Amino acid sequence: MIERNLSNLERLIRLLLGLVAGYWVITRPEANAIEMFVMLIAVFLILNGIFSRCYLWYMLNINTATDNSKDNPCRTSPLN
Repeated sequence: MIERNLSNLERLIRLLLGLVAGYWVITRPEANAIEMFVMLIAVFLILNGIFSRCYLWYMLNINTATDNSKDNPCRTSPLN
């Protein structure tokens, strides 16, 4: 399994976009190929938002998640 590579803001944005796209597809009277493709993208966005992992970002070597323990000098390991 890949490491977490999405920041909290990006997770929230992806989750909201996925929910909006999913709602749009569900409220359509007929489902054609375009709506099914949008629903597939919505499911992926929702899963990215929930699990904070994106395989596309992993393949492109993009990581927007931050490790606060490196940036915060007050958080030190008990071994140091």
